[in-house]
Amino acid sequence: MRAEARLWRTADGGLVADGDPDGAILAYAAGDDISPADEAKVPRPADSAETKAAPAPANKARARTGDKSGDKGA
Repeated sequence: MRAEARLWRTADGGLVADGDPDGAILAYAAGDDISPADEAKVPRPADSAETKAAPAPANKARARTGDKSGDKGA
C-alpha cells in the first residue's frame, strides 16, 4: 500500500492526515510504501476533515417578478 498524501505519527503511535493538529512526526511522504503494521492505522478519507464538504449556501437569487416597464400592451 502506498501513501496518497503525507501521513503523520501521533504521540500514541497512530497515523493522521496532513494538517491534523495531533500529528507529531512525519511518518510517510506521498508515494511512500506503508509498512504492513501501519496499514490498519491509515485514516480513511471519510475520517479526514478535508473531505467533508461545506454545506451548500442558500440560494439568494430573487424570483423574477412581472414586467416593470408599466406598458400593459396594446
